[in-house]
Amino acid sequence: MTSAAIDDLEPNDPTRSGPPLLGEDGAWLSNNEIEQLCLKAARGAGMSWGLAEEAGFAAAWLARRGIDGPLAVLTQLNHAQGRGWNEICPVVAPDRLYPADGHILCPIALGAALCDHGTLLGLGADQKSLRIGPVSHPILLLPFLSDLARTCGVNLRLAWPGGTVLLGVDGSLLGDVDVLGAETAFEAEISGHVGSVSHDQRTPQTRLVASDTLGGLNTYALTTTVPASDASRAGAGADDNE
Repeated sequence: MTSAAIDDLEPNDPTRSGPPLLGEDGAWLSNNEIEQLCLKAARGAGMSWGLAEEAGFAAAWLARRGIDGPLAVLTQLNHAQGRGWNEICPVVAPDRLYPADGHILCPIALGAALCDHGTLLGLGADQKSLRIGPVSHPILLLPFLSDLARTCGVNLRLAWPGGTVLLGVDGSLLGDVDVLGAETAFEAEISGHVGSVSHDQRTPQTRLVASDTLGGLNTYALTTTVPASDASRAGAGADDNE
């Protein structure tokens, strides 16, 4: 978006889902702004309100840890276009969460299911492990696994052929996070981890969201709004005659 285009934006335009681009590189957003933008984008892409809220939560959780959560959410939304709920939602079995009919799972739907069923699946007890996948863009699983570790009261280990990530009950994170971020899809195993998990838990207050990412998320978010018009402006506010 050029500076001229930014200047042409109408103040309080209801079609704007977030702040305009501040430059060629993108915009600095707070964690709350990231969460709200990704929630709106997920909703605009067709997710239910519940899953859209989870998408916003995941994006902000990752951003607080220096991971590009907004890009991960946008990439997943693009990947999931045109796919039905039966294709992305996991089937829950005692030792496995998997897609029906050979499809690939959405990490947001899988993460929510893990949090819903994790305590019943007995993770951390008697060396039990849980197989998951295949799932797309699995970096988005980390926020949910962190919540699951806290809920179950046990450190968790996410292992796949390319690496391992450890998640502590205190929210700590350690391991091959960068490798995980490069994975587009995988099958993995989740199990309890005996031992400590230490990590520098710095929490950045803002993150630069690249212009391409911001534009893509706003495109989805804009589908939830009604463009401004003379009629909508005239009808804004309460009707004193009612």
